Amino acid sequence: MMRHRLFRLALGAVLPLGAIAAPVIDFPTDNRALIEGKPQDFFMYVDRNFEGEQSKPWQGGQYGYVRGPVRQGDKVAYIQIHEGVDIRPLERDAQGNPLDAVRAAAAGRVVYISQLPSASNYGRYVVIEHREGGSPFYTLYAHLAGINVQPGDTVQQGQKIGQMGFTGAGINRERAHVHFEVCLMLSRHYEAWHSTVFPSDANRHGLYNGMNLVGADPSRFLVEASKNPSLTWRGYVQSLDPAFKIAIRNLPGFDLIRNYPWLVPAGQPANPKSWIVTFSRHGVPIKVEASDQQIAVAQAVWVKNTGETLKQLTKGYMAGTTTNPQLTDSGQRFARLLEGPNSTIAPAP
Repeated sequence: MMRHRLFRLALGAVLPLGAIAAPVIDFPTDNRALIEGKPQDFFMYVDRNFEGEQSKPWQGGQYGYVRGPVRQGDKVAYIQIHEGVDIRPLERDAQGNPLDAVRAAAAGRVVYISQLPSASNYGRYVVIEHREGGSPFYTLYAHLAGINVQPGDTVQQGQKIGQMGFTGAGINRERAHVHFEVCLMLSRHYEAWHSTVFPSDANRHGLYNGMNLVGADPSRFLVEASKNPSLTWRGYVQSLDPAFKIAIRNLPGFDLIRNYPWLVPAGQPANPKSWIVTFSRHGVPIKVEASDQQIAVAQAVWVKNTGETLKQLTKGYMAGTTTNPQLTDSGQRFARLLEGPNSTIAPAP
C-alpha cells in the first residue's frame, strides 16, 4: 500500500501539469480497502452485546445510525449516530500497536489540536480547515497515539499529521483505529451558546467542539472523489437527501450562510423575515431558503415520511408526526445555535 501511494504521487510529479487531477479529498491512511470492495477490511468493528449475543460487526464502524441497537417489534433499529468512520490499521508491531501514519486528507491549515487524551471521547485529535471557493470545511482525525503538527501549520494533502492509536474512551489496543470526519461548522458563536445552554459543562475545545462540527458521510465522499476528481465538497453536500426542515428567525449572526453562501439558491431575497433550513437525516444543512413568514421562535416545517420515528429521522430535533412535527427542546436549542448570539437561549434543564 505504501509503495502504491508513493508511486502515485511521484507519477503526478513527472507527468505534465494537469495530467492527473488530485481529488478534493483523499484517504487519511494507506487503507483503501473501501474502493477495492472490501468494507470489512476498511471499517474497524465495534464490540456489541445485544440481547445476550456477543458480536464484532464491522458495520458499526461506518457513518450514520449504526450503533445503539434496540428492538422495535420484530425489527432491530439503530438509534445512535456515528458522525465519522473508524478506519482499521494495516500494520501492527509485535505488541499489537498500530504502525499506520495518519495523513491530511486535503491541503489546509491546522486549526485545532487536543493533546489531552482524557479531554473527550476523541482522545488526541486534530482538526484541519480546508477552503473551497472561500468557504471552509473541516476534517477531524481522532484517537491518535501521537501528533506531528501544531496549530497554524499549513499542510499538504498526504502529509503525515499523526500516528494511529487508541486514545479516548472505550477503545483498546485491539480496536485501534483513526476516527475520521468531514464537517461543516454550524456557528462562529458556538462558545457563547455553549456557556449559556450548558453552564456547568466546560467547553474544552472552543469552536472545534464536536457539537459545532456536523459531519457528512466521509466514506461515500472518499469513494466518489476517487472516481471523480472534479467532485467538490459543495457538490457532495448538495447531493445529500433532504430529511427535515426547520424555520429560524433572520437574526444578525446567522453564520451558516456567511460561511456557506452556496447553500442559498440563486435569486433568494437578501433579508427575508425568516429562513427555512433543509437538513439531511444526520443534521447536515444542505439548503437555506428565504421565507416571508414572520416567526417568534424556530419551528418544525417538514419531515420526510419514511415510516421511521421522527427521532431517528431528525437527530432527535423533532417529535410528533410527519403531518404535525414539533421541535423538541434539543431542536429548539439547536435552532438557537444557528440563529446566533442575538437569539434568546434558555439554559438546558
